[in-house]
Amino acid sequence: MNKQKCKDLVVIVIMLFFIWLYVVVILGLSQNAHAQETEYRFVVAEGVSALMPGKPIDKAYDEALKDAKRNAVQSGIGVLVGSETLVKNYQVVHDRILAQSAGYVRNFKIISKNNEGDLYRVVIEAEVALASINSDLIAVGILKSEKGFPRIMIIGVEKVDGENITTISSQTVIEDFLVSKGFDLVDESQVREIKMRDEAMNLNDINKAAALGKKFGAEIIILLEGLADYAGASNVYGAQMDSYRGSVNARMIYTDTADMLGSANEKAQATGEGKPAAARHAFEKAGKEVAPVIMQKILDDWQKHTNKIELVVSGVNYSQLKKIGTAIKTIRGVDAVASPQFDKGVAVFRIQGNLSAEDLADSLGNTGIGSYLDVTGISPGRVEAEMKK
Repeated sequence: MNKQKCKDLVVIVIMLFFIWLYVVVILGLSQNAHAQETEYRFVVAEGVSALMPGKPIDKAYDEALKDAKRNAVQSGIGVLVGSETLVKNYQVVHDRILAQSAGYVRNFKIISKNNEGDLYRVVIEAEVALASINSDLIAVGILKSEKGFPRIMIIGVEKVDGENITTISSQTVIEDFLVSKGFDLVDESQVREIKMRDEAMNLNDINKAAALGKKFGAEIIILLEGLADYAGASNVYGAQMDSYRGSVNARMIYTDTADMLGSANEKAQATGEGKPAAARHAFEKAGKEVAPVIMQKILDDWQKHTNKIELVVSGVNYSQLKKIGTAIKTIRGVDAVASPQFDKGVAVFRIQGNLSAEDLADSLGNTGIGSYLDVTGISPGRVEAEMKK
């Protein structure tokens, strides 16, 4: 090959390299832009609320804003894009997305708001998260902040062939999973007292378990019960391998109200050299299966954007009881107030709405009973107050 041909070949190779580099860069930019587009989309949407006699303007605004967010999600999301990071078995249907639309609006700004005849209109520009909120740690953080950054406490027991064991393998697996997803857990060293754990589990008393979680500063307590039964042995290359069938049942409870958040159960079978190892592997395997289900249950509940709050007022007489109930219903964000429990001067009001316990405490001062109440304690699901003497 002569020198000229060599030079021509070098030129061709260089040209091909730059063509290849150009294609790679263009495709990379295109894919990056497409990825950003599929993750978030800016949408302009309008929401309306009917104006009726006696309805406060701020309540009409809240309803119109909620409708605008729903319409933004409906316009921007279409079909939710799948992701490898979706929680196992998680399926999103269109109606469910719309029902939880506020959870998919990452940011928004008000473009306009006004009365128009019998309607109150709000127009927003919303940044809609197209990726599932359940698999997005940023979104999980948003939900955590809306719920007051709740802490989770996990306590459990495991039984092998009907006998309690001291090492709770499934609990360790579940704790590691939740921490990796950004959840805050109560310090493990605080819940190592076997007596307390046994009391909470053996008595099967949700109120007692909730009180235990609250004592350690948790807003959610997860009760685990693992069971493993011997499933036989096999010979593998001259070594005996034992097998166990294991299951892990989890119950999630809000500590302030003792309300059940949800439950989950998963089963698994595993082998090991010796019975202890086989049972441990079965618990670990079942724990890995149930951990994302637990997370899913928690996020599903948080996405409802309806908080349950207890208002506990001491020093109340019967005539004041009705006044307090009436005043609570006028607070912005309150959707429902159950009939109060009343015993020996202590009234317990169970409230549902789109507000936090702190919002409720602040709003009490602006009601007709504000001058008669002293707020004495606040936690994510509970407000304590007493009537002034």
